[in-house]
Amino acid sequence: MEQTKETELWDRLLADMQSTGEVGEYWMDTYFSKMRLLQDTGTKLIIEYERGMLIEWVEISHSGMILNAVSRVLKAARELQFVEAGAGEQPAPAAEQEPPAAEKPARAPRSTAAKSTRRSRSKPLISGLNEDYRFENFIVGDNSRLAYAAARRVAESAAENTRAFNPLFIYGDSGMGKTHLLQAIGNEIRRQDEDTQVLYVTGEEFTNGYIDALTKKGEALSNFRRRYRRADVLLIDDIQFLAKKGKTQEEFFHTFNALFESGKQVVLCADCPASGITNMEARLCTRFEQGMTVCLESPCYETRLAILRSKARRWRSELICDEVLQYLARNISSSVRSLEGGLTRISSIAAFSHRSPSVQEARAQLSDLLDRRRTSKVTIEDIQNAVAEEFRVRVADLNGRRRTAGIAHSRQVAMYLARKLTQNSLQEIGAAFGGRDHGTVIHATRTVEEKMSADPELGGFIRRMEEEMGYGAAAR
Repeated sequence: MEQTKETELWDRLLADMQSTGEVGEYWMDTYFSKMRLLQDTGTKLIIEYERGMLIEWVEISHSGMILNAVSRVLKAARELQFVEAGAGEQPAPAAEQEPPAAEKPARAPRSTAAKSTRRSRSKPLISGLNEDYRFENFIVGDNSRLAYAAARRVAESAAENTRAFNPLFIYGDSGMGKTHLLQAIGNEIRRQDEDTQVLYVTGEEFTNGYIDALTKKGEALSNFRRRYRRADVLLIDDIQFLAKKGKTQEEFFHTFNALFESGKQVVLCADCPASGITNMEARLCTRFEQGMTVCLESPCYETRLAILRSKARRWRSELICDEVLQYLARNISSSVRSLEGGLTRISSIAAFSHRSPSVQEARAQLSDLLDRRRTSKVTIEDIQNAVAEEFRVRVADLNGRRRTAGIAHSRQVAMYLARKLTQNSLQEIGAAFGGRDHGTVIHATRTVEEKMSADPELGGFIRRMEEEMGYGAAAR
């Protein structure tokens, strides 16, 4: 069959990526061989991918490689658009929707057989799941998009008795939402098939259960092993707790192997990548890494605010005004758990007083939760970060030589705040903004003062920054 120009171009792009070593055999077989170029519009490549593929992973990890290959092969730039195979197709007439028996996918009988086997079990596992943790109430941001997509794919495939990523390893700092995603997987699987044996435990629970089984006589150890190995889906939180515990690690190694070899799904969470867990056996780390690893990072301001607004609606905290929620989102960035703690405290105060608390009251009540940089001496770096986030520019732009209107305005605002809220000299402030002289700082201060009188929005931002940062600084 004669190749189309799109097929020929796609083959050239793949060959280019392989020749540079950017794409190995695994990625080629698992992903790129299941994609095809639908159209080159001259400004955009429209790429089709198979249903079920975790395209978010390809976009995040390999879009840059595709674009580099495009630049080399076409000597031009293109945008990328990924579309799912069959998206937008009209459904077939009813008489044609049922495929012949020989063409039916094999997955359905396997799933039916699995359900039959599960129902035959006399005693279901106690899952340990909290039903409040669901995909529907997990706020997705740029920090969690890939982890969320991978977790959903695991839940969907496990409910159908297939495996998308095994194991799935989720890591991130404390309070970033790992437990929420982990339990959401289990709750979604149970929602789709209540007979699936889902077990959620923490690394500490596994360790304590194993030690307790060792100290007891009779069938205690056999019962412990049976409990874990009869699970269809095992969800382990804080797996790093097994570090330094040699015997427990050995037991988990055999448990993991038994489940994996039986085609059971395993999902693990930790506070760092598997390779970063100290005193964890290498054979366990390699098994943790043989599936898919995703990271949950700190949410940005917009995601933190969306989380607070969602929680406030769910908790019916009508007395909390959006100005207070914005204040919390700006000043509590350490973890989602701290955000929830702050909102809980303010909601309680509002409920007891039957009125909406002010930003000043929130600040007074949450001094222990607010970021340290907000309650200590304010630095020029603090101000640059806050201004960059507000005006959607990079800190590097504030320190660089670019003079576009937006960047120049943001730089002047940052200089104004630095002069007003820090004790740095004019020379020190100028040096912190790319080696500018003191005259530039003075000019920036006067310019911002003039703009504030004519721009209420700018004035509001300046006052908010003075309020949030000023009490910890020696204002001029």
